[in-house]
Amino acid sequence: MRFQLISADGLRFDEDVYEVLVPTKSGVIAIFRDHMPLLSAAAPGVLSIRRKVGDSERSMEHFAVFGGVIEIDGTSARLVTDDVTTPEEVSEQEATEALKRAEQMVETAGSQAAIEEAKHLLQRSAVRLEIAKLKRHHHR
Repeated sequence: MRFQLISADGLRFDEDVYEVLVPTKSGVIAIFRDHMPLLSAAAPGVLSIRRKVGDSERSMEHFAVFGGVIEIDGTSARLVTDDVTTPEEVSEQEATEALKRAEQMVETAGSQAAIEEAKHLLQRSAVRLEIAKLKRHHHR
């Protein structure tokens, strides 16, 4: 199955793959060749790609995505999102510090708008920390 990952910066991934795990508002969905046609909202989380049938979980490629739209037609799938982060683009220490700052912002936010913005930053920081941890586990 052909999978494309497209962000505001352009095409981030475009290859034939065996499986794609996509975070959605209803949970993670697994996409394989011949998946039923689907158009759905993606949720912030970790998108994982298994290139070949026998690939282990350690060899999967991971991306932090922050929402978007997934389109599946059976032979291909495409996720269009505003932002994509690879594990190489974030350090675990920086992500941990950003998560702590976002948690403090949630606690001290003075207005509903500030609370929503802080929650958004908290969610982004948590996803970035998750892929940073995956990077550490995969390099052991």
